[in-house]
Amino acid sequence: MTRKPSNPSRRPFPSPIRVRGRKDYARLSPSEQEARHRAFEAVTEMRANRLSLRAAAKFVGTTPATVRRYADEALIKEDGRYYATVSDRAYQRMSVLSSEGLVDIDTRGSRVRSLVGRHWNAVQRFGVTGDVAYLEAFEGKRAGGVALATDPSLIEEYLRQGKIDIDEIYA
Repeated sequence: MTRKPSNPSRRPFPSPIRVRGRKDYARLSPSEQEARHRAFEAVTEMRANRLSLRAAAKFVGTTPATVRRYADEALIKEDGRYYATVSDRAYQRMSVLSSEGLVDIDTRGSRVRSLVGRHWNAVQRFGVTGDVAYLEAFEGKRAGGVALATDPSLIEEYLRQGKIDIDEIYA
């Protein structure tokens, strides 16, 4: 039996990139950091909207292979199909708005990342509507050892001075 020649254009799938902490994250190039952020955005879409890996990757502007490479710890494979785990313990560096201002924190896990994202959404909604009810849910909440800002006058001041950019939550 003769063996078929391998397809030279088909490269083997690169091994997953595990980021365990700040040092591992710092070793990634800026483009790898961005790819990792997009991969975890795709996982978030898979969880929230029950999307397939392919659909979630397309939605956030990346590929399924990139999601598997950077966020494999948040995926499980059953019957040839990838699903997002309920939660994960993956490391991510994020910016939060605290009473001391904008602070970069180390987060460990999807639940903390979700809390930070919901807080930024509340800050944004407060900035648009002026309704403090959006901030009340975060009273006494902490992320990465930092208390999340809920003081309306402080948040208004940061928004007025342009010190915070709601679109830049990843450090």
